[in-house]
Amino acid sequence: MYYVNAQRGDDSNPGTDRNRPWRSIARVNTMDFAPGDQVLFAGGQTFAGTLRFEHEDSGTRERPVRIGSFGGGRATIYGGTGAGLQLIECAYVTVSELAFVGCGRKNDNDGNGMELDRTEHVELDSLDVSGFRLSGVVVLGGRNIRITRVDAHDNGFAGISTSRDADGARTKDLYIGHCIARNNPGDPQNLTNHSGNGIVVGGLDRGLLEYCLAFDNGWDMPRQGNGPVGIWGWDCDRLTIQHCISHDNKTAPGAFDGGGFDLDGGATRSILQYNLSYHNHGCGYLLCQYPGARPWKDNVCRYNISINDGLTNHFSGIYFWAGDQGISDAQVYNNVVVNDRYVICSTHDIEGLVFRNNILQAGQAAVVGPLRRAIFENNLYHISSERGVVFQNGDQTFQGLADWARATGKEMLDGRLIGFAGDPKLVLPENLSELPTDPQQLQAMPFFRLQPGSPCIGSGMVVADNGAQDFFGNPVPASSRPSLGVHEPTR
Repeated sequence: MYYVNAQRGDDSNPGTDRNRPWRSIARVNTMDFAPGDQVLFAGGQTFAGTLRFEHEDSGTRERPVRIGSFGGGRATIYGGTGAGLQLIECAYVTVSELAFVGCGRKNDNDGNGMELDRTEHVELDSLDVSGFRLSGVVVLGGRNIRITRVDAHDNGFAGISTSRDADGARTKDLYIGHCIARNNPGDPQNLTNHSGNGIVVGGLDRGLLEYCLAFDNGWDMPRQGNGPVGIWGWDCDRLTIQHCISHDNKTAPGAFDGGGFDLDGGATRSILQYNLSYHNHGCGYLLCQYPGARPWKDNVCRYNISINDGLTNHFSGIYFWAGDQGISDAQVYNNVVVNDRYVICSTHDIEGLVFRNNILQAGQAAVVGPLRRAIFENNLYHISSERGVVFQNGDQTFQGLADWARATGKEMLDGRLIGFAGDPKLVLPENLSELPTDPQQLQAMPFFRLQPGSPCIGSGMVVADNGAQDFFGNPVPASSRPSLGVHEPTR
């Protein structure tokens, strides 16, 4: 065990005794640590420099290397203009109970708070990361990474991000849970791409992101064009994002996006489920293919909620954007979308889209765009204004569900109408401030549940592999008709 104390330490000390600690990060960086070693910084003190651990500093499964604090409170690693921590090709390292601080995204910092470069079996827990121009935490390749209880705020590009490593190798088997990404406004030097994301994971095979919160990100992206999103994935296979909240995320004036959640270019076999999105500049759930990406297909968006999203962009709860070929095949079912303007929008007629058992409450139009090949079955449409319509695309408009169904075959099965129109009898908040901001409270919230007598109860279509539970943790029947929306009342 090695101790570092900036006030009482001396780099000529052995460091293995609290009474004879080291003083500096520079001394720590000269050491090759062995399995079971612990490097502990004095709580409440600040240590300047960049911690750097390499392959030689690895632990084992039974005896990981640990980096943390001792005494009272967290120690602070002040990265100044650079990074706070660099782990390069390390294995079995845990980092916990520390704060990493940069000098500020607009004050000459040019680094990431914590960089994991081709690491394996690394755990980050109970950390605070702020003041870095790039990401608070970035993972570049590697495998079996766990990131939990990290508060990443006031960074530039993102709170937490992942990507392929320098050789193009993908990150594999990633877990991000119980993290907060807040007030990451944008990278002032990035004038060619988006920045200001909450949590964005890409170049990824197999990932689970759950119980995370993203808010107030993206408001100072220094460019127009594609923009940031609260929580999202791209170039990912088998990513699940669940039980998360993304609200009040933003984008630069005149720029795009700024939404809640996103499965973006190259996403395959991935799932958005049990999430809450509200009051974002962009849509609640973006399903998107950017030019040049790998094929986007076989994704699922189910048991999610969007309310009053699309304030300045997309103007809808769920939005499909096909910037290139290669986007197809998505199951969108049992969601609730409440929006003063539009519910579902698409820029293109995308093959293989299936919408079932959703509750779609719109002010102007429930469905917008050239969705000729999409399947709509057993959805409920509630138009809350007299001038609102069920469907519109250019000059083609249908005010009523029956007219749309007869003309297009949507919401029809064997010659009969299977969609629903009217009040779903949902419990809705009177004000968005009533909605939870703690993902742990999602299943207990009283909103978006079906009231007795709702036409949505037991009116859905059976969906294979439906996740087995609703938004609130209630079981969903596998072989009998479920309810519409996110709530399966006890019957």
